[in-house]
Amino acid sequence: MERPYRSALQKLMERLAEGDRAALPPAFELLWPLLRRFTGRHLPSGDADDAAQEALLKIFFRAGEFDVSRSALAWVLGVAAFEIRTARRRRARRREDPPPATGSPVPRDLNATPEETAIQQDMEAMLREALGSLRPEDAETLRLYARGDRAAIAAATFRKRVQRSLVRLRAVWKVKHG
Repeated sequence: MERPYRSALQKLMERLAEGDRAALPPAFELLWPLLRRFTGRHLPSGDADDAAQEALLKIFFRAGEFDVSRSALAWVLGVAAFEIRTARRRRARRREDPPPATGSPVPRDLNATPEETAIQQDMEAMLREALGSLRPEDAETLRLYARGDRAAIAAATFRKRVQRSLVRLRAVWKVKHG
């Protein structure tokens, strides 16, 4: 994050903490793209918009509680992270997300730090989300390929399907996660 952006956000949050309502429009202009990108990296698009909106409402509602001696960016992202967790719990309660696989395809490193484990889990969730965005045939082809299996078709045909599915997966990944 660029220093001028952080500085502008810090000043706007300080103004909001002091009760200056004139700071709301420029704060919205600054915060909405940030929150939308942040939630969009961790949630499907419909839930990401809702979580970003909820985070923005809470930030403005609780702006008076903002400690001006602390980083505004960290505070804002903390509120957004809470909304992401809430949206994930909501999806899990509604059973919209598939249950986690009993045997993870990626072996866990027993010596990994909690941060490394969290990063690995985030990457796996992002991959599942990207696979969910593909056509079912492409996702199944990649799952078979990852397991070392092959569909009941000619080897050359399967290789071509894998190649095309990987190209589509990369395109989805680039759009969703940069």
